[in-house]
Amino acid sequence: MLYERVVELKVGDTEITGLDIAFEIEKDESPEPNPCHIEIYNLGPENRSVLSKYRYVPVLLKAGYKGQVGVLFQGDMMRCVHMKEGPTWKTILASGDGVMAMQTKRLDKNYAKGTPIKTVIEDLAKQLGLPLGSPLEHIKELSESLSKGFAASGNPMKDLGRVLSGKKLKLSVQNQSLQLRMDTEPLQKEAIVLRDETGLIASPEIGSDGEIVVKSLLMAEFLPGRKVFLDSAIFKGFAIIQSAHFVGSTFGQDWEAELTCSAASMGI
Repeated sequence: MLYERVVELKVGDTEITGLDIAFEIEKDESPEPNPCHIEIYNLGPENRSVLSKYRYVPVLLKAGYKGQVGVLFQGDMMRCVHMKEGPTWKTILASGDGVMAMQTKRLDKNYAKGTPIKTVIEDLAKQLGLPLGSPLEHIKELSESLSKGFAASGNPMKDLGRVLSGKKLKLSVQNQSLQLRMDTEPLQKEAIVLRDETGLIASPEIGSDGEIVVKSLLMAEFLPGRKVFLDSAIFKGFAIIQSAHFVGSTFGQDWEAELTCSAASMGI
């Protein structure tokens, strides 16, 4: 089942299936938009015309295997280019996760001393127009209140970074949702098990800084912050994904994810 590839792409209101679609996606936990590069081969003239007219429309890329397809990227299209290479038409899409909200939303609002930080975060997220990916109640550092007044001015994403400055939290946008997590805790307790039989490619590499680099068959579940259990000869234990690099092609050779992870304790 793991080798029966499926790629589904929707750009604006245009659904694209059955063509050779190649993609490359970078995901990490920085507050900058995660980039996605998509190439579509031999898209019909009508759809080429439609895509050329789009500006900042939603992009939804699903990928996986027959009976097991998940969202690999959700964001906004920034550019669309069509080019002809011999008999082949190639359409290139450049997209970013949350890029529209980060570049266009603006705010001018004051929060009084004593306002719960959780309230400020929820309000800024609402102004940004991105839903929170998980409840904030379990993050202890957000139970505090503002020690002094806070003036939000400009882009709400930058204001979120200012509010969270000095706290051991990671702020990012993943698939058009705002993600916050403690830097030592995974997003959820359930771990993705990776071994030879479930998609692990070769042995993990462990760097001098303790980073663990893992190559696996492509899976949409690989989000920064997720916990994995690595079952290999060189490393056996839990780790937290810090970043993920996906490359795939419907009919080509590429179909894998490279994960950069940090070792995690058994108790998390």
